[in-house]
Amino acid sequence: MIFLRRFAVTNYTKKMKRLLPTILIIYVCVIPLYAWDLKQPVGGRASSFGLCSVALTDFWSCHNNPAGFAMFKDISIGISYENRFLLKELGYKNAGVLLPIKLGVFGVSVSQFGYQHYNENIFGIGFSRSFGPNLRIGLKLDYLLIKFSETYGRTSTATFEIGMQYNINERICFGTYLFNPIHIKIRSPNNNKIPIIMRLGVSYKMTDDFLLTSEVEENLEDNFSYRLGIEYEIYHNTFIRSGFQLRPELFTFGFGYEYKNCIIDICGQMHIKLGTSLNCSFIFKIKRNKEL
Repeated sequence: MIFLRRFAVTNYTKKMKRLLPTILIIYVCVIPLYAWDLKQPVGGRASSFGLCSVALTDFWSCHNNPAGFAMFKDISIGISYENRFLLKELGYKNAGVLLPIKLGVFGVSVSQFGYQHYNENIFGIGFSRSFGPNLRIGLKLDYLLIKFSETYGRTSTATFEIGMQYNINERICFGTYLFNPIHIKIRSPNNNKIPIIMRLGVSYKMTDDFLLTSEVEENLEDNFSYRLGIEYEIYHNTFIRSGFQLRPELFTFGFGYEYKNCIIDICGQMHIKLGTSLNCSFIFKIKRNKEL
């Protein structure tokens, strides 16, 4: 009888361990479904900045603000992975490609959050262009796909996002971003809506070595967030970064290094309630287009 009880307890414990990632995913991003977790800023640099991204002009703008990659002159590819709360089932995987042409820059992006029994996916293609030396505008079309286990199937929809950046002077850049302005619904039993997300921010290059950036985000289905990040170049092409976010509270720290055509950024995040997340991204510039 004791053996049977021990067997039942052991079997129950194993089942709960298998179900725990699914329960956590449901808690974090499915209840309610419109929380759509994939629109968090991407890349080790933005993650180190307390998730500030809207006023940055770097490769990961192909995910974060389509206006930010308008000045890219190199064909570039990048990959990023975030291990949220140190659970592989909450992995956040991203990739992107930038292709400059004479009229502007095309960007292609792919993102996936989750694991085999539940995952969220975004496939995007965008175009960004500079209008004079100070103004940049970008537009991106997105295909959103949610996949459940075989029993529940999948659901999908499409939307778009738009961004703008303006250099007030050589050191100050103002940025704004809007995701899903038409407030589309995702096909589901409750016809939940994908949220409208708005970001407004500024970056200030105080010296050649020190960058300060800050932004606010308004998610119309969730909380208002405030973010602040700093970056310091401690040595040639070697950077340390830190930042924080309010609502929810998040503290970040990371570093980056650029060597020839390669850039690597590593970040650690501490969520005040859910714990630690690790983020790493890699960018490779294939070649420089001399005609641009």
